[in-house]
Amino acid sequence: MYSESERPWFTWAFVSTLLVCVVIYALWGWKVVEQGWGQAGGTPFIMTLIPTVVVLVFLIWSSWTYFIHTDGFGLQFGFNGWNKRFDYSDIIEAKRVDIRWTHWGGFGWRWRLGRIAYIVRNGRGVQIATNHSNRSYTFNCRDCDALLTALGRAGVPITSPAAVPQAG
Repeated sequence: MYSESERPWFTWAFVSTLLVCVVIYALWGWKVVEQGWGQAGGTPFIMTLIPTVVVLVFLIWSSWTYFIHTDGFGLQFGFNGWNKRFDYSDIIEAKRVDIRWTHWGGFGWRWRLGRIAYIVRNGRGVQIATNHSNRSYTFNCRDCDALLTALGRAGVPITSPAAVPQAG
């Protein structure tokens, strides 16, 4: 069994953005109260306030916790609102990989043709190949050896990363 969880750094960026929006909307709302609905733009105030708050609250909630768990039956990883679970029998192989966010185009949930990644930082991670839609999943992991050992004990084939030729 393996378990880890953490709060991604970009969650705090969403919280900060929400706080800035609260201040801006509070000032605008005060202006609407003082000057009247039509003069201060009451309709745009409401029409932009609601979607902004809904989207930011959803982003904060969905990214609040990044986790990886094995429970004896399968592997689950991802964010609160966006995660994936596989039975061990659905995993074709697992291997350690080096993750660079620049390779994936950013942090968070990333999609490439046939591949999905859950990226919270640069560094070590695990890639699993699945028989589910012929996709591979890559995700950060603080203790790759412990996770790969747990997966190996559950019968998942563990492969070595491909050798990278050294320059020079």
